[in-house]
Parts: sequence; structure tokens; C-alpha cells
Amino acid sequence: MASIVTQPAVVRATGATDAVEAFGDGSGVTVLAGGTIVTPLIWHGTRHPERVLMLAPSALGELVDDETLTIGATVTLARLAEVAPEPLASAARLPDPEIRGQATVGGNLHVGGDLQPALLVLGARVRSAGAGGERVEPVADYLAGGASRLVLSLELERPLAGAYLAQRRRHSHTASVLSVAAARCLDGVHVAVGSLAELAPAVACPSVDRALAAGASASEAAAVVLEDAHPEDDSLASAWYRRRVLPVLVARVLQQLGEAR
Repeated sequence: MASIVTQPAVVRATGATDAVEAFGDGSGVTVLAGGTIVTPLIWHGTRHPERVLMLAPSALGELVDDETLTIGATVTLARLAEVAPEPLASAARLPDPEIRGQATVGGNLHVGGDLQPALLVLGARVRSAGAGGERVEPVADYLAGGASRLVLSLELERPLAGAYLAQRRRHSHTASVLSVAAARCLDGVHVAVGSLAELAPAVACPSVDRALAAGASASEAAAVVLEDAHPEDDSLASAWYRRRVLPVLVARVLQQLGEAR
């Protein structure tokens, strides 16, 4: 006997208040904004949501470029690339044009996308809603919590300089095999890496930061990255490959950062 797929309840939020109220504590809610990730999963029958919260582009689409850059969750990667500082601008430009035009900042952050390493080194703060109400926290804390809350916006200050590199397969629609971001801020240089495994969150690399602060060269500092980053096997690459390539990418990013003034 064929199984019966129940149609999900759909709520369309046109404002932040609507979105927060509809999301509640997040139980049983699938959020749909740009749809570049969720829509194919629903279409191919690999996800059967109970409730779908559709975010209109205007719902969380604020973008305020002041002393602090405030980025609403439904801002597209294409729009972000036009105003963001490095390394965030390069991370936003990484997907191909049709994805950039649809994919949103909140969705990319939620699924372990290319923005995560850049947001970590920039010390971004995430404003989110969910169980316990709204809160603002460092992006590292948001990721450590499982990224299960509704992202409302991000805030960050512009760094002195930034650099970003990613290792990708030739097919433009595949995810990154590895990604590395670095930023020179008032308190020193910060490095973070992402795409260590499918859907794995990006991680900061304090061992690299400390080596640079102690006067290490780019290659010397890059050599200690595996003290912080622990690659895994997945369908895109082996842990062995990632361990071999990651120090090389980190060294290149640090060299680029040294040239950026």
C-alpha cells in the first residue's frame, strides 16, 4: 500500500514579528527563504516538513552599512558581496551566479555554508529567535548550539584587511572541499576554516593565531592548523586529502593577507 504524504502547513511571514511568532521554539518548523537547499530536498522527497515558514525577502532583509554592518537573514549572497568587507565578500561570491541571487545569509549560516569561516574571523554576532526568546551571541556560540534557532540578523565591524580561499571541485554546484578565512583586526590576526566535512560547522584556529602573534611566518603558522581543525571523510573528499591540503590553503591565505593593506 502506497504511503500518504501529508501536505505541510505553510505560513508566509512578511515581517520580523510574524517570523518570530510563527517559528516559536522551532519544533517541527522548516524555514524556507531562498530555497536553494530546502526546496530540492522537499521536491525529491528526502524531507517531509510538518510546517513550512516561508520568509518573504522583505521580512528580514535589512542591510545597514554604518560603523557596524547589520545584515538581515534574508539578504542574498549577491547583495552581501556588494557591501561586505573581506573576507566575507569573497565568501559570498563563491557560489555560482544563480545561487548567489537566491541563497540567503541566514540559510548559508544554518547549513555550514561558505560564509561561516569569514563570519568567525570577523567576530560576527548573531541575533536569533527560538526557545527562550530572542538573543544576541557570538557566531561561534550560535554554531556550537547546533544552529537550530531562527537567524534574524548578523552584526560585525569591518576589519583592517581580510583574505579568503576555498578548494572546490570543477562542477560549479558542488560544495567546497575546504575553505579558509583570515582577517587582520585591531586585536590581531584571526584564522578559521570550514567545509571539514558535510554540514560540519566552521572552526576558529587559535593555535594559528597564537603562532602569528609570536612572530611565526605564514607557512610556520599554517603548519599548526591541524591542532584546531579535524577533517573527516565524506562524499566530496577524504580526511587524508583535507589534512594534506589544509595547511597549504592556510599558508596561501595568510600570504594574501600579508599583501593586503
